[in-house]
Amino acid sequence: MTTRSRSERNALGAAGAMPTASPVRRLVYLSPTYHPYRVPVFDALHRMVGDGFVVVTLRTQPTRNDRLAQQLGSFPKRTIRGRYLWLSRHHDAGRQSQTSLVLAPGLAAALRRQRPEAVIANNFSVWTLTSLLLGYPTVLFWEGTPHTERTVRPSRLALRRWMARRARAFVVNGTLATQYLVETVGAPPDRIVAGGLVPEPPPARFAGSAPRRLQPGEPVRFLFVGRLVAGKGVASLLRAAALLDEQLGAGATFTVELVGDGPERAALERQAAEAGIRHRVRFAGYAPPDAVWDHYAASHVFVLPTLQDTWALVVPEAMWMGLPVLVSKYAGSAPDLVREGVNGHIFDPEDPAELARLMASYVATPRRIEEHGRESVRLVAPYTPENAARAYLQAVRLAVRP
Repeated sequence: MTTRSRSERNALGAAGAMPTASPVRRLVYLSPTYHPYRVPVFDALHRMVGDGFVVVTLRTQPTRNDRLAQQLGSFPKRTIRGRYLWLSRHHDAGRQSQTSLVLAPGLAAALRRQRPEAVIANNFSVWTLTSLLLGYPTVLFWEGTPHTERTVRPSRLALRRWMARRARAFVVNGTLATQYLVETVGAPPDRIVAGGLVPEPPPARFAGSAPRRLQPGEPVRFLFVGRLVAGKGVASLLRAAALLDEQLGAGATFTVELVGDGPERAALERQAAEAGIRHRVRFAGYAPPDAVWDHYAASHVFVLPTLQDTWALVVPEAMWMGLPVLVSKYAGSAPDLVREGVNGHIFDPEDPAELARLMASYVATPRRIEEHGRESVRLVAPYTPENAARAYLQAVRLAVRP
């Protein structure tokens, strides 16, 4: 019998045990920015709460995806003036957390106009702090892990602990986020609900396309999707590919496709050329969100060699498409989505030989691709917008409970 993680048990329980009726009539979600993947969850909350559910966001969004998200969804939105103030941008280098402030002088007035019975706020932010200081029952959504937060300064940690004592409940994306809240910040475990982050399901054109099956003579296609920055560990993937190439010789039995762009691309192209594997590695460049699904559909095994990540949605997206997943131990979703030897493996990105061995196992035994892909589809099935909305409402119940 397969052992399930706490977050998976919560997500599975959401489908039946968690009621869908809202515990409040007026609920505000403070989200300065949000990507399109959050829209289905906000729509689900709107259906469950009604028009009393409102998302408060910044009028000016920093990225194209954020601006697109503001045009999507049927849920009510309230935009306010404000801007991002970046204090550091070291996240891309790996091992460090990024720091920013979202300044919005009109936030307090916007909250008072909405008169919420409860507030959901993202992370330990100024917006969360504002809600707490105004006295609203506040649910804090948290994504960080012990890996991503290892460089947080004592002053910031002290503020987080102060905020955690005053938050009424928490929603997390997985096991490692729970671990950080309990062990580092001091949040009470019985006030934490898992399951608040889910991927977008695949487009309808891919219905029934999973899992993958390797055709005779076809090379195993390994896929990475993400920015080409040092923190994603792509250099380690290329070192593993070079080791695998040495083991297999000249036979075209595998390829590696890198979907994404970034400042490390030129260095990675040089690395592949110097290692003699340029013929095996395809740099596909940036792909719009809709086009990324075509890359999943054309691949066999997904690889995320990150040096730190919260709960990268590329992993469950790949699982939706029926791919086995090789996931770094520094990825926040690893303990929630990967069942060792069932739908993939967890590996140390700083040990390319280990990754090469795992890649070789799919080349040597192609039937594992279909077997593990089928399990990926099963394991990711509970991660739906409706279950994520139920997780938020369960936390709201905890927040408003006398």
